[in-house]
Amino acid sequence: MPALTASLKAAERPDCCNFSCDVAVIGGGAAGLAAAIAAHEAGARVLVVEKMPMVGGNSLLACEAMLYAEDPKDVRSAKERSEIVSEREAFLKQVLARGKTGHEDLSRILIEGSPDAVKWLESLGCNLSERTEGFGLKHIWECRPSNQVPLGVEVMRHLLYRAEQHNIPVLTRMRAIELEPGAAGSSLFIHADSADGRSVLVEARDVVIATGGFAGSLEAVSRLCPKAPVLMTTNAASATGDGLRLANNLGAKFLDLDSVVMQPTTLPLSGEIIPMALRREGAILVNADGKRFVNELAEPEVISEAMLEQPGASAWLLIDRSSATARSLRDDLLSPVYFHSDDSILELSATIDADFSTLAATLDCCRRTRCLHDCAFERPLASASFTMKPFYSIKVRPAYHGTPGGIAVDAASRVESKKGGLIPRLYAAGEAAGGLWGRERFDNLGLSGAIVFGRIAGANAARSALSESTRAGVESAVRAG
Repeated sequence: MPALTASLKAAERPDCCNFSCDVAVIGGGAAGLAAAIAAHEAGARVLVVEKMPMVGGNSLLACEAMLYAEDPKDVRSAKERSEIVSEREAFLKQVLARGKTGHEDLSRILIEGSPDAVKWLESLGCNLSERTEGFGLKHIWECRPSNQVPLGVEVMRHLLYRAEQHNIPVLTRMRAIELEPGAAGSSLFIHADSADGRSVLVEARDVVIATGGFAGSLEAVSRLCPKAPVLMTTNAASATGDGLRLANNLGAKFLDLDSVVMQPTTLPLSGEIIPMALRREGAILVNADGKRFVNELAEPEVISEAMLEQPGASAWLLIDRSSATARSLRDDLLSPVYFHSDDSILELSATIDADFSTLAATLDCCRRTRCLHDCAFERPLASASFTMKPFYSIKVRPAYHGTPGGIAVDAASRVESKKGGLIPRLYAAGEAAGGLWGRERFDNLGLSGAIVFGRIAGANAARSALSESTRAGVESAVRAG
């Protein structure tokens, strides 16, 4: 690549450290590393800029499952292929209905690309062998590690290992503060500041923004989502919306920035997520009176809003020893501040400070109607019977979990301009991008979306950068001749 093009702002920084590459990726989460690996494997020279001391971001915290749809090409039976195609369409309708404002073309790309994303991760060495049926559809699956390693840790360690195998430089503790177009639109400059006070200038032919959302910044949530309640967050400290600012400086279009997703069952003081598996195994939510008030398997936003209407904007999650997830949590959450164990309903009522007769009636209703309906609220077939002592209780409350809106992109992950058309050389993927989800993100599709569109962004950025590099080389040769 030619030497760095002159930058007026760089000239003001005589101590500036300069880097040059074909594709620069801002953000080192799952989307960012997937983009970097895809760009490298397409032949580009790649650099990753990450503001935190380590890669991972929110992706590292993923603890539930990764959702994917089966690939019709993987089955021989014409009947099964037809079933898969039909279920994909049904699932697509669910995703669009949930998000309300999502783009059908992006959601379709995600669903159709999800099996390849899982296969690709497994080719890197990821253990995703534990499979469970997702959302009552025979050909939609949730996968997770079978080796007791959290999903996000398993995925990120193998992405990082592949990046290291490719010798992709990752500049940590380096915060991108501005994007500046190069001369004649031939490149983009990333102006960044390092943690030790150095100024850094990266010139790249193409840039991928993969900085995540902004649910980790309560200031950003209150400013962009003024109607949102004040809550804790499940997000990493890196999720502050840096990519929105960078893209805005170049005139990017944004979608649904006033929407924030809530996770209903988190620990009150830390925001740590209590997994949905507990509710799927029959855990119930009761309020301060000891009464159920919501279907525990409803959409997260429905449960969260119902909880916020309860006294103290919180609830108690109750289950008995029949739950394998509860037994595992008992070992993980040793503090009695969070996790309680009682041998009788009387002790349980005292622990959660609820009326004994009311709580006893609630649990009796659950015992009598398990596998059917509990008053107005359905329960799953494999529900806890509340007959196996001890009884476990965890106090939970909703927390900010994600921001489905973001930078508008097309099917190739290219950033759209608010004036119409596309911003040259700029791509976005992962939670920094909007349009894929609409206003609500479908459960367990976040990591799938990061991998699918991270790879798309990286491959397309590399194709664009290498095409431009070849053209520049030809023009240089012509001038020299």
